[in-house]
Amino acid sequence: FYMLGVGDAFTAKHFYTNGLFHVDGREFFVDAPAYMNKMWAANNEIGEEHVDLARYRELFITHLHADHVGGVEELAYHQMYRTDDPIKLYGPGWMLQDIWSHLRPALEPSVRPEGGLASFDWFFEPIAIDQPPESGLQGAAFHDFGEFSVTYAFTKHVPKTLMYKFDFGNFRLGYSPDAAFDRANIEWLADCDLILHDTWFGEVKVLGGDIRNLHCPVADLLTLPEALQRKTLLCHYADSAYDVDPTKPAEEIGEHFRLIQQNRRYHLVVDGQPRPPERWLDPLD
Repeated sequence: FYMLGVGDAFTAKHFYTNGLFHVDGREFFVDAPAYMNKMWAANNEIGEEHVDLARYRELFITHLHADHVGGVEELAYHQMYRTDDPIKLYGPGWMLQDIWSHLRPALEPSVRPEGGLASFDWFFEPIAIDQPPESGLQGAAFHDFGEFSVTYAFTKHVPKTLMYKFDFGNFRLGYSPDAAFDRANIEWLADCDLILHDTWFGEVKVLGGDIRNLHCPVADLLTLPEALQRKTLLCHYADSAYDVDPTKPAEEIGEHFRLIQQNRRYHLVVDGQPRPPERWLDPLD
């Protein structure tokens, strides 16, 4: 997988947290933050992968904050004017409805020669991945996507924020980029081989209230068992998380946690075999 952004909602040093995931020749993205064009251009100057609009064929969304969904309108216009090939957009039915409600005032008035009102499927192919009622809030039912399956649950953040669990057959990946500390949610992610999790550096008492209601301070993460820490990469972090080197964080994060790195390629499975965490960043032999 490959992170195009690792920063929090206030970052000026990084781009907002979002990523590209590879599985058996297939690609999907999770989240589409604001400033997509700038993000691609910056990545393509220094990154280990070249990323552009053409690679956006499948997209999952975690929630509707601009640092996670602000680029969806940009993708819609790119699709309309440059590709005319709608991107598959995945999420619960209610989330897809919320996304269109958010985009509708800008996108509905048609700018095509024939006029009329545009609909959501002019821009995207919305595909609902709803949980059956019996699965409860902490999703247990996986949706089959062929090369992988996926389920989701709600994090402790703003209402209706999702974390995803992707099952690739020989590797499970948990993705929870905006989440306060919650042991039930950590337990839900515990069977994953890799967990990408929100972290917070700095003061937890701020003007808007207690950060612990929205994000996950390092001190809370350090209460987790070593086995969980070893397989967790920390994301959605502040610009103050490190100065120059992401392997040298500004706060003590213990021996096992690591900050996820922007514009680096992580190789999780090679020749069908999962790699140990200390080799995820190693190039292919």
